[in-house]
Amino acid sequence: MADGINPQSNFVDEHLDDDKPPGGKEFKGATLQIDAPSTQNGEEPGVGYAGPGSNFNRNRPGSVIGRQSVRSTASRTSMRPGFIKTERMSDQYFSYKESNFDKAIDKCKEVMKDDLDGKILGKYLLTEIDHWNNEREKIILLTEGSILVFKYNFILNKLEEWRRLLLHMVDHIAIGDFKYPDKSLMPDREHGGIQIRWNKNEEPGWAQKWNPFCTTLPYMTFSHHPVLYNPKENETVTYNVDEFYEHLVQAVSECYKKKRPGEKVTILEGPILIESYASISSLIYNQSGLGFFMDRNGICF
Repeated sequence: MADGINPQSNFVDEHLDDDKPPGGKEFKGATLQIDAPSTQNGEEPGVGYAGPGSNFNRNRPGSVIGRQSVRSTASRTSMRPGFIKTERMSDQYFSYKESNFDKAIDKCKEVMKDDLDGKILGKYLLTEIDHWNNEREKIILLTEGSILVFKYNFILNKLEEWRRLLLHMVDHIAIGDFKYPDKSLMPDREHGGIQIRWNKNEEPGWAQKWNPFCTTLPYMTFSHHPVLYNPKENETVTYNVDEFYEHLVQAVSECYKKKRPGEKVTILEGPILIESYASISSLIYNQSGLGFFMDRNGICF
């Protein structure tokens, strides 16, 4: 099943202007707006809060671009209850073996362009949830000018697909718990993540929403990588979607000041809708971890 574009394609050039994105009804909650850097104590640089009280901790020491620490603070998105990965279970993921992640990053860097991307601000291994509720392992490179998303085969050490989203195209970033529609038969996910949108408050086409192979929907949804639930790794930046969110907010803020001065990107804190009603296939797909490159008792895929 395809879930991206060919490495030879340019996601920005081919798709962003043609996307017909979903409306904003999915998001309910507090609203943040990114503008000029704040000089008030306790506020994140470039973020002005505008809305009711929030349960999220905004004072996370060390959560800034360019920090030297390799450890995060506690998760600000809700985590799956009882979803604990032992060291032995983590070893099943080829991305966790030896230096496979570092090798993958070196391969991914080959598609970067200085004029579009600039310097790398963060490297992450997260779970992407597509519009059909399927979870897949993705490498994320956050740069000064873009977000690069890679499907990387950790077994064959091969880059299979990638996408580029320019930061100044982002108009909404949401953080909160995932929820299904009211009439959905899907069991609650009981955890959260983030969603990045460049939808301009427009609805997607029917063919986009109901095509499982569609790669032109104007949003991306991410959660923690399963390895984060290993007690040994649950504070590691690489697998933590919170860290990606923190750095993304700051990077978009800086990019807006250069590319879209006077404009603001909206940050929403509240439920994130996943439009899945009765997808047995996605339940089987996700429970089996088919979107991750794993050693399955001697069978590797």
